[in-house]
Amino acid sequence: MDRKVIIEINFNNYGMDPHRLERGWIEHRLGIFRKFTLRSLQAQTNQDFLVVVRIAKESKDLIREILAKQSPFPSHIRFGTIAESDKAILAFAKGHKQLYIARLDSDDLYHRTYVQQLYQVQPKPDTLVLINQNGYLWDSDYNEMAPIFYRSPQFYVFLYKTDEYAAGYRIKPIGGKGHGYVINLPHEFLLPRNFVNVVHSSNTSIKKVPRNNQLSTNEVAKVLREFMI
Repeated sequence: MDRKVIIEINFNNYGMDPHRLERGWIEHRLGIFRKFTLRSLQAQTNQDFLVVVRIAKESKDLIREILAKQSPFPSHIRFGTIAESDKAILAFAKGHKQLYIARLDSDDLYHRTYVQQLYQVQPKPDTLVLINQNGYLWDSDYNEMAPIFYRSPQFYVFLYKTDEYAAGYRIKPIGGKGHGYVINLPHEFLLPRNFVNVVHSSNTSIKKVPRNNQLSTNEVAKVLREFMI
């Protein structure tokens, strides 16, 4: 397949949290990343992908100092500024015509087959985005989980031609900013329950797991085995 898969994570490169450039915030969020998302990335059945973790340039030196004192991340998980991340993406995609950039938050999970799905899918020529509407909402503090449907969630994949991405072209939602507008682009849906949206006490916005259709403890454990090592 003449494509490469990237998973893009915005760590602290934007946002309103006044503490996102501080050591305590960074160390805490790195711990959450290791506890959840890293284990999902390591569980992928196809490891031919690059993860770019985008960081604010103001915190670049501090983050690298912190990372140097911790257990190293796998070599295909790269922390960098926007410019450094774009450079890494183009180096990884060199020689390939297509570039699939999947978005993920630093505390959420993708199904262990997700990367493999992105190598196998054959979208229509005019499709710009693949959208995952079906997944799970999991409160990790109380171990409550339920199936969930989002019309236009943050779990999507932008489809690029590598040469256009290298020339500076970026896909942007139609009608406004944010994932809620992504569905206005030419799109197709990935039908499996591919994501777990993780709720915990450190979330910026707290979501509530619906009381209806909550899974049993054993069912929760079974789902998580499909998403994390």
